[in-house]
Amino acid sequence: MQVTFEQLKEQFTQVLLARGVQAETANACAEMFASTTEFGVYSHGVNRFPRFIQQLDAGHIIPDAKPVKVASLGAIEQWDAQQAIGNLTARQMMNRATELAAEYGIGLVALRNANHWMRGGSYGWQAAEKGFIGICWTNSIAAVPPWGAKECRIGTNPLIMAVPGNPITLLDMSMSMFSYGKLEVNRLARQQLPVEGGYDDDGKLTRDPATIERNRRILPMGYWKGSGLSIVLDLIATLLSNGSSVAEITQNHGDEYGVSQVFIAIEVDKLIDGPSREEKLKTVMDFITSAERADPDTAIRLPGHELLRRQAENRRNGMTIDDRVWEKIKTL
Repeated sequence: MQVTFEQLKEQFTQVLLARGVQAETANACAEMFASTTEFGVYSHGVNRFPRFIQQLDAGHIIPDAKPVKVASLGAIEQWDAQQAIGNLTARQMMNRATELAAEYGIGLVALRNANHWMRGGSYGWQAAEKGFIGICWTNSIAAVPPWGAKECRIGTNPLIMAVPGNPITLLDMSMSMFSYGKLEVNRLARQQLPVEGGYDDDGKLTRDPATIERNRRILPMGYWKGSGLSIVLDLIATLLSNGSSVAEITQNHGDEYGVSQVFIAIEVDKLIDGPSREEKLKTVMDFITSAERADPDTAIRLPGHELLRRQAENRRNGMTIDDRVWEKIKTL
């Protein structure tokens, strides 16, 4: 199914308007979902939209809620999202972090009672487009077994880092080997994962996304290292926001809402001039890409550098949406 950006945005908007969401809010939220899809991140765009509506219908997302600042400490601010729409709130918080960074050199906003922010890379990209280094992360419901365990006790807790330049370098990674959204994308496409992503029911490593989705024995990214990083990110977000931890989200809510998030922006232009910055970035990229390829037909991957190409292709040709997903959205 080929769908244009405008068709996708319109469909999202109509679903939101039908639920009484204010027109301005519905339009902004729909545009972010459509943009995420156009960038090729289907797992947190069109594929995630039905789940978003499910949480909206359940009252976990409060569409007319407005985030409020609850504490300020120089370049650090603490906010309460009040369960507002996640992607719009996250965009607002990164905007605030860049405003603080413009004043102090660095800005940090810690957010509690937030909802799923959808594509986390959007907010790192947002900071980098303004010329700031962007760093952000969120905790989640327990969805990953810690290293050495069979039961889920830690979050996927995605971490985003973005570096301004031409092009922007963007790292957007879950603390699990794959996000659950990526498992869904591969399952719908009837594809195996490119590497082992979790365990089957017998405790053997598997590349089958459907099995991992079902039994939730997903691997932490980097094995014990990803498990440890997930825990530390959760602790920092919980303390800075005075919000809910993975344990509290899981035990008290039973669903992924009321999460804690951190947004950091760092001023670059006052530390290094533009030509020097671009020269240094080019030196790094040239050094990496000049390495001998393991497969002559597979380019060396630079984080985020394919996003603009993918966006341009989808804008030119339309987005290929799974028929089952599209039909589900049309019935919402």
